[in-house]
Amino acid sequence: MQKIFSWGGGKIIEIELPGFEDWVPELFEQFEKSRSTAKKSHKIGGRWENLYIDIDEVPAARNPIRMGRDFGLEILEVSSVVLFEPLRGCDHAYPPFWFNLAEPGESTGLHDHALNSKLCGVFYLAAENDSGNLFFHKEGEVDLEIMPKVGKLVLFEPWMRHGVRENRSNITRLSMAFNLFPFPLPIENL
Repeated sequence: MQKIFSWGGGKIIEIELPGFEDWVPELFEQFEKSRSTAKKSHKIGGRWENLYIDIDEVPAARNPIRMGRDFGLEILEVSSVVLFEPLRGCDHAYPPFWFNLAEPGESTGLHDHALNSKLCGVFYLAAENDSGNLFFHKEGEVDLEIMPKVGKLVLFEPWMRHGVRENRSNITRLSMAFNLFPFPLPIENL
């Protein structure tokens, strides 16, 4: 399954990653084993928005990120590079991928990823109906909503404002988000 949306002056890809059934359980298990060691960047509305875990603790996270890079090049013709450590010169010391847990009743506010990145992605590891749609918002446009589903990857341009609706299901939604960077990297970041 693959969908491409032209929306708000940009493009959004929704795709079910091939073979996700083979490695999502492993990634989920790696996350569960490592989640107590996660670094947290900011708390909003009583919950930690982003959970950062070192790639050595969640090596299966390489799968959706690399596939995102490849589909970004193939479908959107965006050349990008995958980083698993913070970009040198970046304003924070966190890696450019993170996990988001949303318990029933929780949501994620409107934001973008514009600083330094070329392409952004979100991948779902645990989700069901009513666990909170990803939505894109732009003044003067009708919001675009994408329903989460295990194995689904959504790629979008970093300037696009987005958020996540309230989780109205009975399960905890788990997603992994990431940023991809321009290729080649600016020389000052090498």
